[in-house]
Amino acid sequence: MRPTLLASCVLLAAVLTWVGCQSSGSVDRTGATLLPELAASSSGLTSDELERARQLSLVKCVRCHKLYNPARYSDAEWQSWMAKMGRKARLKSEDAELLSRYFNAYRPHQ
Repeated sequence: MRPTLLASCVLLAAVLTWVGCQSSGSVDRTGATLLPELAASSSGLTSDELERARQLSLVKCVRCHKLYNPARYSDAEWQSWMAKMGRKARLKSEDAELLSRYFNAYRPHQ
């Protein structure tokens, strides 16, 4: 009976891990959640910076959770989350700055 219980626990843990890593919203061919495409001209980033930031967001953000819409947070809330998640993702300072600029392009400008 114990092997069955152990197998059930392992299966349950695997399913919960898989479900916990699922995201909502639009997804790319790899299943990663994406924000709407930004144009380099409207974002203040070069096309190379946009692509680098997009790749960083896939590797450092979407890998663990869905992408949250930056426009839905106050400036203080968003900066707090960026700082917290930057530490958790062990971002280099230049990568954190690039991701911050990238996500800020989605925030409403006052």
